[in-house]
Amino acid sequence: MKSFRILTPYETELADALFEAMFPSDGESPDVRDAGVTTYLDLTLEGYGRKELPRYQWLFGALDRYAEDKHGRNFAALTLDERTDVLVLLEQGELTDQLPAKEQRELFGLVVAHLQEGLFADPAHGGNKDGVGWKFLKHPGVWLENSAEENLSTEHVTKGGVIKTLADAMRGIPRDTEGHRLKQLGYENAVNPQMTEEVDVLLIGVGAMGGLSAQVFAEAGLNVVGLEAGPFRPLDEFLPDELEHAYYTRGGLGPKFQQETPRWRETAEEEDSREATFSLGRMVNGVGGSAGHYGSWLRRFHPWQFAPKSHYDGLYGPEALPEDCTLADWPVSYEDLEPFYTKLEHLIGIAGDESNPFVRRSKPLPLPPTRPFILGNKFTETSKAAGLHPHPVPVGFTTESYGGRPATGYSAWNNGLGSFRGDRWHPGLGPVPAAIATGNFELRTHSRVTRIIMDESGAARGVEWVDPLGRVRRQYARAVILSAYTYENLRLMYLSADSRHENGLGNNTGQLGLHYMTKMFGHVDALFPGIEFNRHTGPAAQGVVLDDYLSPEFRSLDHGFIGGATLGAEQQALPLQIARETLPEDVRRWGAGYRDHLKLWSQQGVIRIQPDALPYASHRLEIDPRHRDSSGLGMPLVRVTYRLRENERRLAAWMADRATGLLKDMGATKTWQGPYFTGVGSSHDLGGARFGHDPAGSVLDEHLAVHDTPNLFMYSGAAFPSCPGINPTLTIWAIVLRAAEHLAGELGGLRKEQP
Repeated sequence: MKSFRILTPYETELADALFEAMFPSDGESPDVRDAGVTTYLDLTLEGYGRKELPRYQWLFGALDRYAEDKHGRNFAALTLDERTDVLVLLEQGELTDQLPAKEQRELFGLVVAHLQEGLFADPAHGGNKDGVGWKFLKHPGVWLENSAEENLSTEHVTKGGVIKTLADAMRGIPRDTEGHRLKQLGYENAVNPQMTEEVDVLLIGVGAMGGLSAQVFAEAGLNVVGLEAGPFRPLDEFLPDELEHAYYTRGGLGPKFQQETPRWRETAEEEDSREATFSLGRMVNGVGGSAGHYGSWLRRFHPWQFAPKSHYDGLYGPEALPEDCTLADWPVSYEDLEPFYTKLEHLIGIAGDESNPFVRRSKPLPLPPTRPFILGNKFTETSKAAGLHPHPVPVGFTTESYGGRPATGYSAWNNGLGSFRGDRWHPGLGPVPAAIATGNFELRTHSRVTRIIMDESGAARGVEWVDPLGRVRRQYARAVILSAYTYENLRLMYLSADSRHENGLGNNTGQLGLHYMTKMFGHVDALFPGIEFNRHTGPAAQGVVLDDYLSPEFRSLDHGFIGGATLGAEQQALPLQIARETLPEDVRRWGAGYRDHLKLWSQQGVIRIQPDALPYASHRLEIDPRHRDSSGLGMPLVRVTYRLRENERRLAAWMADRATGLLKDMGATKTWQGPYFTGVGSSHDLGGARFGHDPAGSVLDEHLAVHDTPNLFMYSGAAFPSCPGINPTLTIWAIVLRAAEHLAGELGGLRKEQP
């Protein structure tokens, strides 16, 4: 009998029987016992998933009770067919009257997730022993480089049958000596701050936005302090570990975010809320933020998208927008941001070409586009034949060495995971070290801000923060900048209310938290029998997209909705990703049919859909009155009120039908659509602190200063008045860079005026 840490011998027997029924071996597929799926479960219930142990204990008892009542034997003694029948009942929520049907279905979903992780996560986590799950998929595992020939191979790429694991890959990741020095420096500064008097600029968050702006302020000669809740991560701490480090799985790089996951309700009529779910990924906590592991698509918005209300009013009249919609024009134009787009593209080293007819640049992109790949080629040929304009997506991916950084290796492990070679730019790799090098920037990591300090005039003067040793401290500044993620920025605005801002900073006209938007990320999958796509030979950055359905010529209301979307084909197929792709209606998510469907993964293509999301008056972010975080500080959580509207449903359905048609024209024999909406969070979570010229309808001005709170700024996608179906990161950086340069000029000028 195996020795386990959490599960009893009898529970181990039940778990083995449970997983065997969910993934029966046919001789070619792994036996769940040999694969160590129950070993994985035991380790998970001891650590990351320890809160789920009572649910499993209840499940084991319920399975046994049903088996004894129905068959006179315990669950483990049932035949495979009998166990299958029992699991069907659990999946449908009909196993017992002792637990609500919804909770039974959710519990079964948890078991499915643990089965997939035990079979297909890296062996380091206790399952997938000897890589048997990867051998079954014919996936070579953690290879960090693929050739151009492999990207276009018509034969399935197996790397000669050699399977590499995380342990193998780590041998090729060198120690980042300088990164470890900065990691230690950030911690020491937090424990023993050097800049204890009032500074010029205080950044709350040194992630994607705070990290970029830190360099602007420091190089302008200003004294800057950056408070970051997470660590500085050296390159060798970004590991190619799909389960722990990919943003779409555990979210192991965001422990703070895991402790303060927002709450969610669909309408204001719901008294209580539930934990939010996520359609794409959770946020990273650390220097450089989520830009350290994002998909690297860095695209410009179209010029008309900065005046979307005027655009649709001109086409269809002001009554065409859906009821409750609060779409507005931006206070800045494409022409205002174009110089900043260009500066960023050349700072980052963005790869792409000029084949997108809907966006014009004053200067070409600095690097050539990513390599061609089979799915992308088919998508390109078919969409061109349909009169559309496919083009390689612009990405922060060094197709050649650039700015002292090496060319990025083409590997499926290079997306959704951190840059462990220092090739993919992010603010923690460039701007933050540059800011530190000036001597004007003090980075403090593991530092939690709890409140913005106000003076008697109603101006922001600093913050209260908790250092790594749990001590409450204060830091004063001439300019306080909220540069964390949307949810945290809004939470601090609410929690810092004072006598002059009784409902939260920036909320004197009732605009704080309004107009929240999030992305749906739909997709359509397809089977191409006999065609090997080898999507495991490259990252999702290796993509081809269409902007036609976002262009000013696209007449969306003619199709029954307002809005547009990006359609695109991309690489990347990691083992857990493969196991969790949407299934056809005739394949359930476990059992022999699921097992056999997985064998065909390399012959499956996908068109992904990134749609617009309109703002609505009743979609908002606020403080949840009942729930607090589990960080030890016990701060109230953010509550999201959001539901998918009929306009967005029609948009998603039309785009999915269009993608289905393209896939069939590409040669697919079978297609199936993914869900339109899987989570209220997406990592493209925008709005809540709209910027605009009129304080009556916005929270921030065009330079991201809070209208009703002097000295307070917010550098965040929360400022967006609209949410186009284009990745927002480059545009957020553009408005932040513009704002930071403006503020640096103002603060520098004031300093010169002082005696």
